[in-house]
Amino acid sequence: MNDLILAGACSIFDLKGIKSAFEKLGFNLLFVDAPFMAGIKIHNFPETEEILYTAELPEGIPVIPLSEFWISYCIKHKSSFISEPALKSSRSKAFLYDFMKTHNFDYPEIYNNVSDAVTALEKGKRIVVKPVGLHSGYGIEILDVEGKEKLEKYLFQAQNIKNRTLRIMEIENQGAMLTEAVEGTEYSADGFWYHGRFSVVRICRKRIVIINDKPCALSYTLLRPESEDFIKYSKYLEDWTSALFSKDDISFAQYDFIVSPEGRVVPVDFASRIGGGISDLLMETGINPYALAVEGKAYSLDSDYSQYHYLSVVSGYIKNDNYPELCMEGKLRKLKKSGDYVISNPSSVGSRIALFLCRNEKTGIEEEISKLLLGEEFIEVKK
Repeated sequence: MNDLILAGACSIFDLKGIKSAFEKLGFNLLFVDAPFMAGIKIHNFPETEEILYTAELPEGIPVIPLSEFWISYCIKHKSSFISEPALKSSRSKAFLYDFMKTHNFDYPEIYNNVSDAVTALEKGKRIVVKPVGLHSGYGIEILDVEGKEKLEKYLFQAQNIKNRTLRIMEIENQGAMLTEAVEGTEYSADGFWYHGRFSVVRICRKRIVIINDKPCALSYTLLRPESEDFIKYSKYLEDWTSALFSKDDISFAQYDFIVSPEGRVVPVDFASRIGGGISDLLMETGINPYALAVEGKAYSLDSDYSQYHYLSVVSGYIKNDNYPELCMEGKLRKLKKSGDYVISNPSSVGSRIALFLCRNEKTGIEEEISKLLLGEEFIEVKK
């Protein structure tokens, strides 16, 4: 049985189940994560003692990356079963969009300069200012014509963004790009590619709100595998993945894509890892979709499952962590408590204040959304 390293193991759960799934493929799985993850208890499962915390992996053992840090490691050390196009697409949205274009897939329109972007704004379109090579929502701004005077400022910021997270993940900012903001419903999905076989891990419908010009994920709702949408979008995911990876590759694949009212299905982001921030939602189902995808097995859900995010609309220190619960049965998990600092543009997983997990998404949730956007009643703003 050949050894295989799953790097970034703090990002997943039920390590025993995942290890068993890989054993059925003929691999002895080793769990690894970076030293800076040691002591960080992301989930309440007792298997973290199986994880080795190190940034120096043995040579000759292939790596499956689960996080941005380990994608950087695989690029640097050439230690994965991941194709060059997949790795390049993980680090450059410009490369990803060009790749999709040359393979006859839909992709966001790219504006070559500020003048072209302003013209698009004046025609009633919204545009996205985004760093070329960064992950999650770092540096992304969405503007309409009323905000066009901020365009060059945001472009400069996106071109020059640097922070501690990027240094830790060993990600280099490659400049910025201007693209159309594809209108429609956004989705997030994970899949697993094994020697030409693609399996969907999960597909989530996202609810996006714009906070201070930044798109922020307010909720995720799992699509049921038997649903028409799941079946339809699974085919797109498989086609994109088949193009990006080589036949002998082994990797997870994460996508964000937007479905327009006209029926466009447009990939806007990709990485050869799993998506972050949804483990609580997946654990709530009582199944392990990662292990099932590794084995190539399908699953079903007994109900709808949703995860709502409490987000800050101002920057400051939390003074009241008695967050309002939604008017439905569910579980509230606090991620930040009194005394913690929060920011007014909470576009990344780490900037969420709390989660609310529930089944059977409430039809009138729009009336509850205001409860999720926390301002000065809960956060002390330093004047």
